[in-house]
Amino acid sequence: MLNKDSQNEVSKTFWGSILSGLLGALGGAERSSKLFRRFFLPLMIAGEAYRVFHSWYVLSIFLMSAVFSIGYGIPDETDAGSPLGRFFYALFKHNMVLANIFTRGTIGCLIGLTLAPISLLTHNYVLYIVGLYIIQTIFAVFSWQDLGGFEFQGKRLIFAEFIPYATVGLVAFSLIYF
Repeated sequence: MLNKDSQNEVSKTFWGSILSGLLGALGGAERSSKLFRRFFLPLMIAGEAYRVFHSWYVLSIFLMSAVFSIGYGIPDETDAGSPLGRFFYALFKHNMVLANIFTRGTIGCLIGLTLAPISLLTHNYVLYIVGLYIIQTIFAVFSWQDLGGFEFQGKRLIFAEFIPYATVGLVAFSLIYF
C-alpha cells in the first residue's frame, strides 16, 4: 500500500501526463495555437521541476520548446515538410515509412535529451535512460499512425499526438517525483 506522499506523487504524475498529452494534441489541432505544445507544455514541465528542485539548472528543460518547433512533417503533394522530414525522406529515397520513423524518432530523442537535467539532479540514470528510450519509441512508432481521435473543448484531438506528448509528461513527471 502506498503512503500518502507516494499517492500524491503518483497522482501528480498521472495528471501531469494527461495535461501534457492534451497540450501536445491541442498544439497540433486544427484552428488551434502551436503555443500549447511549443510554449505551455515545456513551461509546465520546467516550472514543476523548478518547484521541486529549486535549481535554475532545470530551466534548460525549456529547450524542449525549440525541439517542438523543428517539426516532423514529411513532404507530400500538399506540404513541403519540415527540414528534418525532408532530410530523412531524401535519405530513404522517398520511403514514407522509414522517413516517418526516423524523423519522429529523432524528435523523440531530442525531447528526451532536454530532460537530462532532471536525471543529473536526482542521479536516477536508469529511469532516465528507460524513459528516453520509451519517448523515442513512442514518437517513432505511434506519432504518424492514424489512431483516431476525440473531442476536447470543441477541438478534434488525435491520439497520434496525445499519446506521444502524454508519454513525455509521464517520463518527465516520473523523473521529477521518483
